[in-house]
Amino acid sequence: MTILSTPQQTEFEKPITRAVYFVEMQFSTGTQRLSSFNQTINWGGYDWSGLGQILRIAPVEESEGADPKALTFTLVAAQAAWLAVAIGPVEEYRGRAIKMYMCPMDTSYVIVGTPVLCWRGIMDTAIINIDGEEGGVQIKCETSAYALKRRPIFRINAAQHRLRYPGETGMDYLDDLIANPQRWLSRAFQAR
Repeated sequence: MTILSTPQQTEFEKPITRAVYFVEMQFSTGTQRLSSFNQTINWGGYDWSGLGQILRIAPVEESEGADPKALTFTLVAAQAAWLAVAIGPVEEYRGRAIKMYMCPMDTSYVIVGTPVLCWRGIMDTAIINIDGEEGGVQIKCETSAYALKRRPIFRINAAQHRLRYPGETGMDYLDDLIANPQRWLSRAFQAR
């Protein structure tokens, strides 16, 4: 639940509302801070780059169940840094935190109060999308509840087991046990 201050609520109750969104992406090489405004805004001791860096933020979808819904951010593809994210190694962004803040602006385009956190999640995939004349780098982000849907991987081999437990050799016989199944009970016993 997002709690707005009284001046922020007053701005949102006006017939014409101006809002700015701030997106903080924590990549492995550093944190990028972007805003949906057409100028750079200084907030929280950081410069949040505007100038059309964020082309689109997909609408937040709600569902009746507890299914987590993805949120897609489309960034300008004309900047080489965003292209590098899309075609570079996935370790740069996958599983890294992303936060989105929201704040109303007054008639002179000054933010009212402190922006509030309205969404948080993790970055999942990045693709280059060319849609007519407009193209961009789409970063699909999942909520933290998305990790609950994924089943943990319990497969382990002898080499992985030796890394965790160097002195234990129990997994060394696993391949032989799988390749050569043994009969545990006699046919006479099984016939009873």
